[in-house]
Amino acid sequence: MQQEAHGRSLTRERAECDRVLDRAAELAGQVDDDYAWGNAARRTPRYLDVQRATCYGRLGLHKEAVTLWATTLAEQPSTSQRDVGVFKARFTVALAASGEAERAVEMAGQVVRLIGETGSARMRTALAGVRTAMRPWARTSHGRSMSEMLAAVKP
Repeated sequence: MQQEAHGRSLTRERAECDRVLDRAAELAGQVDDDYAWGNAARRTPRYLDVQRATCYGRLGLHKEAVTLWATTLAEQPSTSQRDVGVFKARFTVALAASGEAERAVEMAGQVVRLIGETGSARMRTALAGVRTAMRPWARTSHGRSMSEMLAAVKP
């Protein structure tokens, strides 16, 4: 269902994306499975909210994504540094795309630090989308700060 929701977000079907994620949320609590879910619900608090925020970002629903990322990130354990870094990178993009350049620069600074500590290619990839979102601020101090940070994490 989570994968279907991502597919629905790729085809710009917000209502179907929400419907599938809502249904997944109803069923997730009923799952008692001995097999690990990989990088999924059992280890990541608010897993389906993470998926919804990611889909909303893809759908261009940046303000909704910002709200979800803010609450979801507050509940992530510090032990999942790589996952949290990817989530923060997606949050950074949503912040910039929703017009919150200053907050985007602050969050990007955290992501850049995590990239330096972990070398995570996933974080670099997730953060790359902020270039486009920050274009309106290219000639401002926020835009210059973001450009400097992004230049420091090029592969």
